[in-house]
Amino acid sequence: MSRTGQDFSIVEYFAGNDGSRCGYCGSKDTNYSRGMWAHKMMTQDYQDLIDRGWRRSGKYVYKPSMEIMCCPAYTIRCQAVDFKLSKSQKKCLITVRKHLQTGIKPGDSKKGDEEDAESKNESKTKDETGSCTNDVSSTSDASDHSKSTHVKRTKLTRSGVGPDPNKPLRKKAKILRMEAKRHKQTHSAESSSLESQPTKNHQKSSNEPKSLEDYLSEETMMSTALNIKLRLVRSNPPSSEFEETFDDSYKLYKRYQETIHKDPPHKCTTGQFKRFLCESPLVEEYREDGPSCGYGSFHQQYWLGGVLIAVGVLDILPHSISSVYLYYNPDYNFLNLGTYSSLREIAFTRALQKEAANLKYYYMGFYIHSCPKMKYKGQIGSSFLLCPEAYTWQPIEDCRPKLDENKYIRLDNKNTADSEVDINQILTLHKGRAMEYGFYKTMQGSHADKEEVAEYGNLVGPVCAYRMLLYRS
Repeated sequence: MSRTGQDFSIVEYFAGNDGSRCGYCGSKDTNYSRGMWAHKMMTQDYQDLIDRGWRRSGKYVYKPSMEIMCCPAYTIRCQAVDFKLSKSQKKCLITVRKHLQTGIKPGDSKKGDEEDAESKNESKTKDETGSCTNDVSSTSDASDHSKSTHVKRTKLTRSGVGPDPNKPLRKKAKILRMEAKRHKQTHSAESSSLESQPTKNHQKSSNEPKSLEDYLSEETMMSTALNIKLRLVRSNPPSSEFEETFDDSYKLYKRYQETIHKDPPHKCTTGQFKRFLCESPLVEEYREDGPSCGYGSFHQQYWLGGVLIAVGVLDILPHSISSVYLYYNPDYNFLNLGTYSSLREIAFTRALQKEAANLKYYYMGFYIHSCPKMKYKGQIGSSFLLCPEAYTWQPIEDCRPKLDENKYIRLDNKNTADSEVDINQILTLHKGRAMEYGFYKTMQGSHADKEEVAEYGNLVGPVCAYRMLLYRS
């Protein structure tokens, strides 16, 4: 078997499992993982890898050794088409919308509160001293009073109100509004039925809760001075839009890292930024049944009033959008941009699913049950965790009780993992030629690397082991 490596992923596996510092619990040498350098990777291969617990950082692709590490990291994804908003997520969207309407930040709220209080006091004074009342006194002069002439106080009456017992009691304003609303809906439905009978079934019920798209549509439709505009730019290979906004994006990243993560200034160089969040092994791909933007690596930029305030680093894959990283302007912490961007990315996944039917999942990276910072991921509805042994997806609600008892546990006890990899069928790349490992070791006259190749094959699984090219010197 002999092929060129032009249309295949090319990876270089690093054996060993040395411990490193854990960024979650702070332990010095209990964070274990295995990794490989991806010189080039097809998007379908990466999709299959993340479905086995792998994840990339730049061009380095790694898989946590969950059974021995201090903070086991479970791959988590949301079934975006079934996602429904929670109360806290609705609150986040409303907070953003209010800021767009008023432009007020938390530091400006005191002034706004004082103005609201002053307005309320003025209204209260008018209610107490104003002349608008239903009571009218029929008065007489002092001589009438001296004659003990008593004048009855009468009340002006309106339809359905007052002392006339023959008239019904006036309905409360709330009931009147409800009746008017029902009348309007009935009239609208009748009109719709007369105009076009098939469209009647598409009328949205007034009792149906608003969807994520409803909230975002309201935000977009508002005529305010401030508005958030999203711009998707391809980061690899870099598009012209990406290059034009590179300086703004880098400055935002540098400020975020130094403020939020307390990174020293010398660490946040342009080179480090490019290696971490701009360079990607994913090949730019387009398919007839895929989204118009294509597959690969992107930056989704959030512009507020012409200023870049956040960037979500995304991989668009055949079955999913995978969130890589988010960085933002710390001045906008009050908007809860972590949650807001997740909601935006779920909505984006659902929009792409209309173009590409198989693209219906939103991957949020890793979920660590013992880490408070990860809690928000578990609150995303319709979320599932990947079993680290059976490689099946389990509802997070079923996983929480198990993880409360053990930080590492097999989540699926019913299904078994896929079959073991035949080491002789693993594809390798040697001197520009693709060949099976069985042929390679015969040609070399040695199999000293047999254990390393077998370990690689079991970690990536049979599908990727028989499709990707493992570099051999």
